[in-house]
Amino acid sequence: GVYLRNLFVAQSSHTTEAVRLQLGRVLTLGLEFTLASDILRTAVAPTRQDILNLGAIVLLRTLLNFFLEREIRQAEENRRAPSAASSE
Repeated sequence: GVYLRNLFVAQSSHTTEAVRLQLGRVLTLGLEFTLASDILRTAVAPTRQDILNLGAIVLLRTLLNFFLEREIRQAEENRRAPSAASSE
């Protein structure tokens, strides 16, 4: 009974982690698309204020993207580490 319970608990945590990683990848892609749309919108009719706003947006989204990708990378490494340890 305990073995089956541990088996299902381990599977659900791996599934949750996989969903979390996939969501992180989708969010990263979404940030890139919204950044591209802001750049295009500013390129059409740039004013000084639009360019300053774009600079702030680029900075914030770049930082968000950096930290999100770093966390995804760490989560993927943590996810692989137990499977590598169990195969030894």
